[in-house]
Amino acid sequence: MRQNFDVLIVGGGVTGAAVGYGLAKKGVKVGVVDATPPVDRASRSNMGLIWCQSKALGHRNYVEWCFNSSKLFGELAEELKKTSGIDIEYTESGGIIPCLGEEEFTKRSDYLDALRKEAGEEGYPGTMMTRDELEAKLPNITFGPNVTGATWCAEDGLVEPLKLMFALRHGMANLGGTLIPDTNVIDIVKTDSGYLVTTDNGEIECTRLVLAGGLGNRQLAGKFGVSVPVVPNKGQVFLTERVPDVLPSPLLGITRTRGGTIMIGFEHEYVGTDTSLHTEKFCHVAKWATDIWPALADLRIIRTWSCLRVWPKDGFPIYDKIPGHENGFILNAHSAVTLAAIHVAELPDFIMGNDICKTAADFTLSRFDEK
Repeated sequence: MRQNFDVLIVGGGVTGAAVGYGLAKKGVKVGVVDATPPVDRASRSNMGLIWCQSKALGHRNYVEWCFNSSKLFGELAEELKKTSGIDIEYTESGGIIPCLGEEEFTKRSDYLDALRKEAGEEGYPGTMMTRDELEAKLPNITFGPNVTGATWCAEDGLVEPLKLMFALRHGMANLGGTLIPDTNVIDIVKTDSGYLVTTDNGEIECTRLVLAGGLGNRQLAGKFGVSVPVVPNKGQVFLTERVPDVLPSPLLGITRTRGGTIMIGFEHEYVGTDTSLHTEKFCHVAKWATDIWPALADLRIIRTWSCLRVWPKDGFPIYDKIPGHENGFILNAHSAVTLAAIHVAELPDFIMGNDICKTAADFTLSRFDEK
C-alpha cells in the first residue's frame, strides 16, 4: 500500500528533521525518509557548537541568519523537552577562540573590527579578551605560554547533536509526522499531482518534495538533471578520558562534553569520501591543543574517528526550488546544528509556498551559475 504525504522529506539528519518538525508543528502531513545511517554521518562528527562569531565577513545576511538562530535555541530546547521528552542539553555557554601568538591575536582583532564595521548601528556581539581576561573567564585552566588572548561571544552555545536530531525526529512523530527509517530512495518521478518516490520498502506519493539528504543530494538532485555543488568535508576527532567541569565555555576545537570527556578536532579536509584516519593529522591537532591547554597532554585518548560533513562550495547554505519544479526543494547546510532553530522557524513556510525570509533569500543555487 502506498503511503501519501503533503510533504515528503528525503533525509532525516538535523536539517531534514528540523524542517519536518517545523512542518508537523503547523499540522502538515509530513513524512521523513531516512536511509540506513552510516557511521560517518555528519551529526557524529561535530561538537554540537552553536557557533556564530568570527565568520562570514562580507556576508552580513548569513551573520544575521546564524545569530537569529542562536537566539531561538532556548525556546526550542524547552519545546523539544515537551514534544519529544528529550533534553538536547542546550547551554548558553558562550564561545571562545584562543589565540596563539601576537600575530594571531592581531588578525582576530582586525577581523572582529571589520565585522563590527560591517554591522554598523546593529552592532556585533563578538569581543577580544586579553590573556588576563581569558584566565579570569576560565580560572581552572592553565593556558600555554604562547596563548595571548581570545575572542569571546556570549551568543554562542552548545547542544548534544545526536540528541538534537533524535528530539526533532521524535517531536515530529509525536505531532503527527511520520519517520520512515532504514529506507533508501531508488527513484523519483514527477506526476500530475506531485511526486512518486520509489524506495526499497515501497512507493510513496507526495504533493511536495524536499531533498535534504546532505551529501546524498548530489545523487538525488541528479534524478532531475540538477547539479548540487556540495562536497565532503572530512573531520577527524578524538576523545579523551573524563575531566572535572573546568571548561564551562567551549574553545573552538576543544569542547568538554556533558559526560566529562574532552572532544578535540578542528581539521577540514577535502579528500572525497575517504574516511581513513591519518596519524599526522591527529598529531597536528594534538600539538595545537596542548599548546593551548598543556594539561591535555596528560589525558588518555579513548577514541578516535572521522566523519564526512556537508560543505556547499562557498560554505553557505542552499535553500532553493528544484529548477523547473514549483513544489520540489533542495536544502543543504554545513552548519546544520547552528541553524537548526531557524530552520524549524522559517523553512516550513518556504516549503509550503511562501517566499523565504529576506535574510535567506540569496542562498539559492543560482549564485553558483557561471557568469
